Amino acid sequence: MGDLFRRSIATTMLIGINLVVFLWLAWQQQSLMMNTGADALAILHVGGNFNPYTLGDQPWRLLTSMFLHYGVIHLLVNMYGLYALGVGLEPAIGTPRFLLVYFCCGLASGFASLLFNVYTISAGASGALFGLYGYRLGAEVIGSFHDRQQLRTVFINFVIFVAINIFFTMRLNVDLAGHIGGCIAGVILSVFHFKLRWLIPNVQLLVVVLVMPLALFFFPQGQKRYYAIYQDLLQADDATAQVYGATKTDEALKDSLEVIVGQWDTIVAQLRALPAIPGALQNDTTVVGQYSRLRREETAYRVKMIARESYVYFDSIGLVQQQLGSVGTIQFPLNYEASLALTADTVQQTPPETAPSKWNYTKVYYDKDWKETLRVTDFYYYREGARDSAGRWQGRVTDYYRNGDVQMKGEYKDGLKDGIFLYYSDHGTYTSAGRYRREESTGKWETYYHNGRLQREVVYQDGAYTRNVWDSLGRVQVKDGNGRETQWYENGKIKAEGSYRDGRQDGLWKGYHPDGTPYYQELYRDGKLERGMAFTPDGKRYVYDQWSDLSLPVMGLEKYRKYLERHTHAPGAAWPGSGTVKVVFTVDIRGGLRDFVILQSVCPACDQEAIRLLREGPPWRPALVRGHEAVTSQGYMEIAF
Repeated sequence: MGDLFRRSIATTMLIGINLVVFLWLAWQQQSLMMNTGADALAILHVGGNFNPYTLGDQPWRLLTSMFLHYGVIHLLVNMYGLYALGVGLEPAIGTPRFLLVYFCCGLASGFASLLFNVYTISAGASGALFGLYGYRLGAEVIGSFHDRQQLRTVFINFVIFVAINIFFTMRLNVDLAGHIGGCIAGVILSVFHFKLRWLIPNVQLLVVVLVMPLALFFFPQGQKRYYAIYQDLLQADDATAQVYGATKTDEALKDSLEVIVGQWDTIVAQLRALPAIPGALQNDTTVVGQYSRLRREETAYRVKMIARESYVYFDSIGLVQQQLGSVGTIQFPLNYEASLALTADTVQQTPPETAPSKWNYTKVYYDKDWKETLRVTDFYYYREGARDSAGRWQGRVTDYYRNGDVQMKGEYKDGLKDGIFLYYSDHGTYTSAGRYRREESTGKWETYYHNGRLQREVVYQDGAYTRNVWDSLGRVQVKDGNGRETQWYENGKIKAEGSYRDGRQDGLWKGYHPDGTPYYQELYRDGKLERGMAFTPDGKRYVYDQWSDLSLPVMGLEKYRKYLERHTHAPGAAWPGSGTVKVVFTVDIRGGLRDFVILQSVCPACDQEAIRLLREGPPWRPALVRGHEAVTSQGYMEIAF
């Protein structure tokens, strides 16, 4: 045994090193099988042969990968093969040449893996072992060419060896290209040594082994370059998520997104300049290219939305996100820090909202006054969205015209408008766009003409500020809150005219009927209507003020509040003490109250009692446009308990 050890010292040392390395890594991973994604990442981290890393700045992986194994079965198969080959081959050719052949074949195996595999994390002594077997096979074929019996024995042993390795290769998904590359290198070396008598001195063979890594400079760079592009893509996605996760002003958010747009531009340009890549990557590069262009487009729309304070870009963003959903999937997800595949579900910044189980997705029909109707054959609009158990709209809601065209898209929270809202005409153009915060308009709202041109920009912050107004041809009438607006009928007659000062209506405003006869005159001071007078076509005159635009109790606010005080009672055991319920509701053109939504709750019983008092209480009158035209509007009331 001692003599055998002395004659096979390299074989014994190689087996020992492989065992120590495996036991160390298995202890780190707390696994002998090493068959999980985390184990593969660990092998990559400590030195697996991986094209982008090895061809990058880590060529040492060609060596370290020879001592790493995917589990105890992989290790034992290889160590048995190393022992079976080494105890016979090493004494025959000498320890120095045995080691040089081993590492030469191992390097060749690594080269083959880099050339013929696509993003395989290659590890194991198999390539070097196949090289040793190829070397021995070549030597025996050359030396026993005329001995048919000896050749038959050699080939039978080779077939058995290959069959065993193919079996474990399929089960362990290890590197077949590396096996073949190592075997070919071994056969070539045997031909050089035993047929051509080349590279026989160990010094010459050592020079070959040392020079071999220089070949990496001539390897195709497609996989390495594409991998770098993919990492840039993941960083751009991560940067976008971080930008939206941070608390930023709109200006700071816009600046950050502009940087990300530049990142996407760079990625798209790099993909165009990508050198030749393996055919297996063609689909992935196409998908990544489409994805990158769409993400760039989506981010650019967000920049425009912030810069212009215009929510109409929200539709464009939604369209891009729909396209992202159909961009396809990739075969090689290259995020080795977290096993994530590049799909639309993982990259969208605003993923589709999933309704909680307590929400019921429903379709509701409305008449021309937006009152719910059960007569599905006689409706003007319908709505699709989710309602909670209390009947309140939640999440994304879409309203449609009878013909199925979209009338509105918006976000609700607990039955209140809370988010971006887009309104559309019956022929698909925008009518208005902006944001609500708990039913209150906030930020900039835009309204549009029937032809799709922008009509006005109004900013809601401590009141309404009219910033800019254009006519239907796009000519500026009011700029930065100052100017004179003239509105026109389609027949060319003036509809209304008046002035703005500091963003608010000011002075005398006049309106006209379609035939050009006077309709109304209104006097404004700092945006507030002081008084107005309207004349109907049949000669009736109406005098009104700002209160006419509001829905109010017929008996007046003071008397109505006293009614509430007299009839408000604590709702029994559920009564928590004291508080005020705040309610918004719809007042239709006949003064009926409906669609109650609680803005501020005290307790469920109190909320229901407040709604009952309003529904069963004294009548309301609807809002009156120009003092005479009833319109559906919103009411508000506070009930103190």
